[in-house]
Amino acid sequence: MPINKHIPFVPSSIALGIVASMVSVPQQAGAQALEEIIVTARRRVQDVQDIPMAITAFDEKALREGMVRGFEDYVRDLTSVTFGTSGPGASTIAFRGAVSQPSGFDTISSSTLYLDEIPITRDGQNPDVRLYDVERLEALSGPQPTLYGAGSQSGTLKIVTNKPNTEETDGWVMAEAGTIMSEGDPSYNVSGALNLVAIPDTLAIRLVGFYEEEGGYIDNVLGTTSVFSPENGDRDNADKVEDDINDWVAKGARVFVRWTPNENWIIDAGVAYQSSELGAGFDYNPAFGDLNTVKFKDEKRDDEWYNLSLTIQGDLGFADLTIAGGTHNRKIDYDLDSTAYMTAYKVNGLDLAEYYTGIREFLDYDTCAVTYGCYLFVNYNDFGADPTAQISLDQEVTSFAQEIRLVSKDTGDNKFNWLVGAFYEDTDNEWDYLSFVDDLAANGGGGSIFTYYGVEPTNDWFDQGFRADKTYNGLAGNSLNGQLQNVETIAVFAEGSYRLTEDITLTAGGRWFETDRSVAENSLFVGNVFDNFDVVETTEDFSPRLNVTWTPTDDSLIYATYSEGVRVGGQNGGVTQNPASIQLGAPQFFGPDKLKNHEIGAKATWMDGRLLTNLTAFVMDWEDYQIQVDLPVAGSTTVNAGNASIDGAEGNIAFAFAEGWELSAAATYLDARIDDDIILNNGVIVAGEKGDPLPVVPEWKVAASLQYGTELPWSGLTGVARFDYNYVDESVNGTNASVSLFGASTSSPQVQPSYDVGSLYFSVESVNGWSAWIGVDNLWDERAITFISPRFSDDRVFTLRPREISVGWRMDF
Repeated sequence: MPINKHIPFVPSSIALGIVASMVSVPQQAGAQALEEIIVTARRRVQDVQDIPMAITAFDEKALREGMVRGFEDYVRDLTSVTFGTSGPGASTIAFRGAVSQPSGFDTISSSTLYLDEIPITRDGQNPDVRLYDVERLEALSGPQPTLYGAGSQSGTLKIVTNKPNTEETDGWVMAEAGTIMSEGDPSYNVSGALNLVAIPDTLAIRLVGFYEEEGGYIDNVLGTTSVFSPENGDRDNADKVEDDINDWVAKGARVFVRWTPNENWIIDAGVAYQSSELGAGFDYNPAFGDLNTVKFKDEKRDDEWYNLSLTIQGDLGFADLTIAGGTHNRKIDYDLDSTAYMTAYKVNGLDLAEYYTGIREFLDYDTCAVTYGCYLFVNYNDFGADPTAQISLDQEVTSFAQEIRLVSKDTGDNKFNWLVGAFYEDTDNEWDYLSFVDDLAANGGGGSIFTYYGVEPTNDWFDQGFRADKTYNGLAGNSLNGQLQNVETIAVFAEGSYRLTEDITLTAGGRWFETDRSVAENSLFVGNVFDNFDVVETTEDFSPRLNVTWTPTDDSLIYATYSEGVRVGGQNGGVTQNPASIQLGAPQFFGPDKLKNHEIGAKATWMDGRLLTNLTAFVMDWEDYQIQVDLPVAGSTTVNAGNASIDGAEGNIAFAFAEGWELSAAATYLDARIDDDIILNNGVIVAGEKGDPLPVVPEWKVAASLQYGTELPWSGLTGVARFDYNYVDESVNGTNASVSLFGASTSSPQVQPSYDVGSLYFSVESVNGWSAWIGVDNLWDERAITFISPRFSDDRVFTLRPREISVGWRMDF
């Protein structure tokens, strides 16, 4: 596959950038060089311009000037990141378009999210770490098998917090308030950090705390159940009507202690804590009006997590040793209105009743029981005229990770440098999931599974009445209504770089890993009530990485890289529980998938450091990629869908073109498509067609900023004005994977329109340590659709916050 198939400008652009870097260009009078950004992405302290890979990094100053507080803010500027989100703490993150499932309940991530040295990835539920007192944010595009023990198929996102300073006591406090200019409640936050030196040059402690409240802007308006289907009744939600329901409160703290017993050793121990409370979902339905929704049940999402970590760094003379480990614990508790969701099940049940019997109505138990398909798919979904409903989840994730690595000293003169490491992680994921429907006991519940087992009907639809105090055909029920999952990984990784000549360096390495993924869960199906199986699936693989780098000048480099990333396989619980689904073609297991990445790139700095350009072009082959589909009887099922191709390019430029002025821009181009038809259930269901785009992958994503800084007429004051612009091309919200048996109903991908947003920021900083600012986000009040959720079948969408003006003040001491 030629690299310039869809992007013919790439090779010539790289060549032009290198040639330009070798040309001496006079410096404009008064212009200052761009500031260096120092990162540890390669486990060494390096200028980002000296690293032969695609890295985007924002230091503390850039994060502050860009008014970056969390995921919604920084994901705009990370043009290589593809995402799907349904609110804070509920996001899928992928790099370079390697996403097959923009929202999933238990899918496996193609990227890795780190907080310092601890991986905290949870696909579809990645924590929204608030970026207070953060040293930098690093985003590494492409597979990273040799640098991070947790592995990374499509890329790595790393948040690095500030650590204690043993040299001096200092700190800062900040307060900020904002109001939505069009509608909604105000927002505010307060935060601060204190660095205390207990023993100069030896022992220090750093304390960080914040409280943040974002006002809601979505209104729950009056409606009836008929808005979701004309086959529903007219039950209304009058008792739930309320304005600005999606308010959000986040609070957290960090405590780190640094001990430097001598000049060769550093020991950091710390705890990070964060909790958030959402008043309701962040979705609205354009059919009901701007920022309006119709909900019949109260909603909430409580999300609480903490990290305990210990990192030991030692200078061994010939190499630097790092031993890092810690525990991550997270609890999620949410309630969601599922009236639209249950309506879709009801309509699907009527579709199937009509398909089997020719009559569009639910059947009573005695009539339906003689037909296997009817028994499972018709009475089960008889919710009556008004299926008002709610989904509840109580989930806890606990993980322990340990990594040890040894990195050789790079003196600048040695020809060979190396890195070796080992990694271990053990994660437990347990959840209790319940879905209930009002009046189910009086409708479908009375003539379905409850009657079959002689158990008194309830309104618990998903629980099916399999309760701890009941017996079912002699089998005891239990309290588990969900899943117990354990994932254990061991890995070793290494990389060696050899300088062939003064200008050419060859790097090779890889990561071997073995992952055991076990699942224990209850059956939810008649005839197989209490399975409680315990099956372990093992994935073992090796991911290589090869790189050759040419540095024609001190200020430029060209590189070519081949790397691979692997996602582990696993088991489909719904299929194992119900053998009937296997007869329909549902797979009991799904295998690992592999991303093969070929890329070339160039980095250059010239004009005495005032101008830099970085550009990378890549071709990626995604083999046997995993996707979650809805299959008959089995329900949500992960399958290996076939192959996909991702061709693209990413780059950035920064230019200090005049005194005080700085222009920067970044862009990513992606052509991410399915290579094969996705045919399931022995050819009955087509879940995707060759040439279909991968979901939530825009063709273009652009971020740009223009900033001017100058001394103000008043003594000791400097001012900064900044304009930010972001553009996201259109995409689709999924594949044809959400389908029903024999085409009784279908779900087609929807186009998510392109959007662009802008923001303005003005600040004043004093030599006395204080600063103040005013900013306007979402300048033209763009109602950007960031994600159209296919889960609830009602066209609900997620958007950015409306236009908001904020003011803030900070004092450093």
